[in-house]
Amino acid sequence: MTTPGDQVRAAVDAAFRDEWGQVVATLIGSTGDWDLAEDCAQEAFAAALATWPRDGVPRRPGAWLTTTARNRATDRL
Repeated sequence: MTTPGDQVRAAVDAAFRDEWGQVVATLIGSTGDWDLAEDCAQEAFAAALATWPRDGVPRRPGAWLTTTARNRATDRL
């Protein structure tokens, strides 16, 4: 039996496989800082694990992750 938590975890896993590189590349392009980009991308995926069970998986997970990561980077800068 699949639980909602399992579905969210599967969605985050799929987004990681499909979107990690693009999220990091976008942040590197906008910040010029590889370490910051990777850290903020990791924080975005952690936020997804905390937020998506409550709010549901977004229609475009990659866009959600990129926006969240970019916001984290902006906050740090």
